Amino acid sequence: MSAEERALALRQRLVPITWLPHVTLYADAAPSPDWRAQDTPAPVVARISSAHFLEAARKFLKQELLAEAANGLRSRAPVFSAFRRISSAESQAGLVLLGVAVLLALMLPFDVFYIACCVPLTLLFLSMVWLRLMALLEPKPLRRIAPEMDDRLLPVYSVLVPVFRETRVLPQLLGALMAMNYPAAKLDIKLILEEIDTAMQRAVARLQLPAHFEVLIVPAGKPQTKPRALNYALQFARGHLLTIYDAEDIPEPMQLRCAARMFAQQPQDVACLQAELAFYNPNENWLTRQFTLEYATLFKLMLPMLAAQRLPLPLSGTSNHFRVSALAAADGWDPYNVTEDADLGFRLARLGYRTAVLPSITYEEANSRLGNWMHQRSRWLKGFLQTWLVHMRSPRALVSEIGLAGFVVLQATVLGVFAAATLHPLFLLATAYTLYGDIWHGAEQSEGALAWHSLFIGLLLAGMAVSMFSGARAAQIKGLRGFGFTVATMPFYWLLASLAGWQAVWQFLHKPYHWNKTQHGLSRFQQTAGKASGQRS
Repeated sequence: MSAEERALALRQRLVPITWLPHVTLYADAAPSPDWRAQDTPAPVVARISSAHFLEAARKFLKQELLAEAANGLRSRAPVFSAFRRISSAESQAGLVLLGVAVLLALMLPFDVFYIACCVPLTLLFLSMVWLRLMALLEPKPLRRIAPEMDDRLLPVYSVLVPVFRETRVLPQLLGALMAMNYPAAKLDIKLILEEIDTAMQRAVARLQLPAHFEVLIVPAGKPQTKPRALNYALQFARGHLLTIYDAEDIPEPMQLRCAARMFAQQPQDVACLQAELAFYNPNENWLTRQFTLEYATLFKLMLPMLAAQRLPLPLSGTSNHFRVSALAAADGWDPYNVTEDADLGFRLARLGYRTAVLPSITYEEANSRLGNWMHQRSRWLKGFLQTWLVHMRSPRALVSEIGLAGFVVLQATVLGVFAAATLHPLFLLATAYTLYGDIWHGAEQSEGALAWHSLFIGLLLAGMAVSMFSGARAAQIKGLRGFGFTVATMPFYWLLASLAGWQAVWQFLHKPYHWNKTQHGLSRFQQTAGKASGQRS
């Protein structure tokens, strides 16, 4: 079987069984007669049950499917793969910078060396403040997309749902997926399970799923990550458009129709639409309220501004909608990157594609327990470090592909977030040291040193103020009330992020591909979360 025939068999369920001169005969493995959105011109002479087909594919094509899922990107475009944590050029540059820093520390007075170290960090955090100010100065509310579109014109839509040890939220998940308003014949929903997750397999096996649902079991292998599971399922996806939902997601029922219509109105270089993520348990405790402000700032201010300015943006791990052709051109997700979403957003931009913002909401569960939050946040920050190292392997090529503004966006939204998390306590200590020196020894310092110290302290305070004001403004846009105390205590939330940041550094060094599993279904509001899908913000 050729690669083209294998792709046809996996995606369209047309299995070649007889090769005659000038014609190939096929067996149809579609799960139901109305599974195909349109008749196929291929000559079909037999039928295979869908369950038998999937089992045979997993058994006889296991090595090919796993090789593509785990190493497709790495083999075709190794420069974009996080399999190699640090490139040789980055290692050499790091050693040079370390050597220069040591020499400067030995040669310069401490205060001068301190200022020299602060300058690059100042530029980095200036870029973060600049982006937030841009988002604040011109926030434009997104106009809702009217989802009216003739069902005959709707494309086939694949929905990938990776689930791992999620029996607790399975009823909620199925309720949300069943509520999606899209023609069943053009809907291709794939529940993606791991071979080692036998509890989830048993739970799903007891269900009576409609024909447009399909259960894929990913064979055991390394790395065991969400992007590897997505790459495996992508090989079976039959849609022209595709989206991802997490196990706890509750998308608005009309979201697929809105995305299909928006794609139809956009040029072909718009490869992705990112829907808004919000929480159905924002007021559960202080942690969920901080999480809510964080997401509100990202989805109500930052991402709309970046999309409006045609700048690259880091995707979120769920509710991003793709043209499958563009996703294939980008070689799917990087299974060795634990924030595969942010990485893919920049990779698409480097390949000449754009991402727009979809004015539709998916409701999620905000982490309400500190330990679970720490696991999730450390994975995100580790992935941000991986993403920055991957895309900075050739800064000159990066600038030529996404422009200087896009280069700054990468620094601010990826490196800046990682550095802010890990270095926040050090900034506070440095500020205290500077204030101590200025107050008690100000007369002994030069005017230049005092000016630099004042500048650094001013920038730190300005950055904190802009971040807090952004949270307050985003809460106002979303109509969230009573979040004043949450805004005022944001600096304590940043200290928690610092703990997660240093855990991310340790894991990057010792367990770079380890996926910290986030537990869902812990919220006391989980049982009533279905009501969220009828809300609007």
